Amino acid sequence: MVATFQWSKTYGPSGGPTIEDIGASGNAFNFMDEDSNTEANYSTKPITASDAADAGRSYECWIRGHLTGTFNTVDNIQFWESTDFAPDTGLQVYWKGDTVGAYVTPIKLDSLIALSTVPVADPGTANVTIGGSLGGSLTSAGWTDYIVLQLDVGTTAAAGDTSLATYTMQYDES
Repeated sequence: MVATFQWSKTYGPSGGPTIEDIGASGNAFNFMDEDSNTEANYSTKPITASDAADAGRSYECWIRGHLTGTFNTVDNIQFWESTDFAPDTGLQVYWKGDTVGAYVTPIKLDSLIALSTVPVADPGTANVTIGGSLGGSLTSAGWTDYIVLQLDVGTTAAAGDTSLATYTMQYDES
């Protein structure tokens, strides 16, 4: 019995969002000046660097883990940035992964949800909720709660395209 993991991204208006499974690894989503999941659009919808409030931000990315297959329990969901942008000068990703609640339309202004910097090492214990609880679990196919990410691009960031950052989701399965 093995759980199958995929990232899932939700985008669009909260009254009728699009929910897509986007794969288990690779270039699954992009930070950009558009609320979509069209990977090619990141080059035509770049984020303009700024140090001003409510500027220099990507749209929020609302992602979560989608687990399918046959398993007894999945719990202890841990999330972190395992590889940073290189160079990372002027780039900061903010997040929230615990008790985010229901999906709301992503914003491009300074997020009211994603307020903390993303962990850069395995946190060792759950930092993403299931059912609103860090101690939550799945006993059949389902999703973790949302992780909300937002990229802030300051004026010290290098011009042009960035390298990839890698995010890891780890969980216990029995």
